[in-house]
Amino acid sequence: MGAKKMKIIQLITSINLGGAENVAFNLSEFCQKDTSERFEFTIVEIFQSKNQYAQNKRKGLISKNIRIKTLFRGSKRISLLFAPFKLFFLLLKEKPQLVHSHTDLPDFVLGVVLKMYSFFSFKKPQIVRSIHNTELWSTHRSIGKFTESAFNDDFIVGVSDAALKAYQEIRESCKLSQSKNQQVIFNGCDIPKEEPIKLVIDSTKINIAFCGRFEYQKGIDILMERIVEINNKHEKQIVFHLIGSGTYGEKLLDLSSQFSNIKIHGPIDKIANKLHVFDYLIMPSRFEGLGLMSLEASLAKLPIIAAIAPGLSETLPENWPLCFELNDSSSLLTIIDKLVNEEYNLDELKEQAFEFVSNKFSFENMIYKYSELYASIK
Repeated sequence: MGAKKMKIIQLITSINLGGAENVAFNLSEFCQKDTSERFEFTIVEIFQSKNQYAQNKRKGLISKNIRIKTLFRGSKRISLLFAPFKLFFLLLKEKPQLVHSHTDLPDFVLGVVLKMYSFFSFKKPQIVRSIHNTELWSTHRSIGKFTESAFNDDFIVGVSDAALKAYQEIRESCKLSQSKNQQVIFNGCDIPKEEPIKLVIDSTKINIAFCGRFEYQKGIDILMERIVEINNKHEKQIVFHLIGSGTYGEKLLDLSSQFSNIKIHGPIDKIANKLHVFDYLIMPSRFEGLGLMSLEASLAKLPIIAAIAPGLSETLPENWPLCFELNDSSSLLTIIDKLVNEEYNLDELKEQAFEFVSNKFSFENMIYKYSELYASIK
C-alpha cells in the first residue's frame, strides 16, 4: 500500500483568465506528476465565472482528474458573504492538511474561516499564501487589516521580490509580525506551442494585443485614452486586439464602435500558444505581482510594450527599450512612432527577452520549489 497522500486545497477567486489562477492550475496538475503523486489537489473557487473560457477550463481540469469545488454560484460581491461559511464546512468535511491561498479575496475568505476555527478551538490546517500582487488592499485598508490579523507565521511565497516586499510592508503597516517562513518562487512558464487562432489578422498592419482582465489594475482605462491619442496619428497603420473580460468591457465596446482598428475579443484559452500571430503585446499595468503574460510573450518571441510598474519590470531585461511611463502620454506615443518607423531591431529584442526569461523563470523550477515546500510541511 502506498503512502497516504497529502490533501491540498488551492483556493482561488474563480476559474478564469489570470496569472494567479494559472499558477494554481499548474501546481495542481504538475506537482502530482513530479512527486510520484504524493499530493491530492482540489481547486476551490469562491464564485463561478460563466464565460466560455471558464467553462472550457473547468472541463479541462476535470479531464485531468483535478477536483473542483465552487463555494457560491451567484455574484462575486454576494459570494463574499456566503463563501466563508461554505469553506468552513468544506474544510471540516475534507480535512485537508494544507490550504494554499492565491490573492486577496481568497485570503479574506480564508481569514474569516481561520477566525471561526479559533472561536471553536478547532485545529487549523497548514496555510500557504502566494502573494501575487505588489499592492495589497490599497483601496480597502480596514478589510486588509482584518484579513492579515487572521494569519500568523504561515508559509509566505512572493511570486517576485516586489510582491514579497508588499507583504512585508502591509504587515508592518498593520503592526503585525511577519512570518518567519518567507521565500520568493518566481512564476515559471513553458515555451508556448504555436496553435492557430480564430481571429482576423491584417498582416499589412501592426497588430498589437492586450490580453488580460479589463480592470483598473491592468491599466485598461489608461490604454483606452492612449489608443485615442495614437489613432490621431496612426489609425490606418495599427490594429488593437483587446482580449479578455471585466468591468471596463462596455466602455471598450463603445470605444470600438468609434474606431474600426479596435477589435474586442473574449478570453481565449491557451492564449500563450496563439500570441505568435501578433506583432506586439502591450501591458499598461499599474502593478503586477509578476507579469505572467509578459513571461509567456517573451517565450513566444513576442516583443512587449510595458508600463514601468512593480512586478512587471522584473519580467523584462534591464533597460528594455519598449518600457513607458504610464502617466506620461508622450512616453508611449514615442515608442509607437518608432514602431511605425521601424526603428527597433526586433530580432535582437526577441532574442534578448527570450534568453532573459528562459534563464530566470523556469517552469520546472517553479514546480520543484513548490513541491519541495509542500513536502516540507508536516
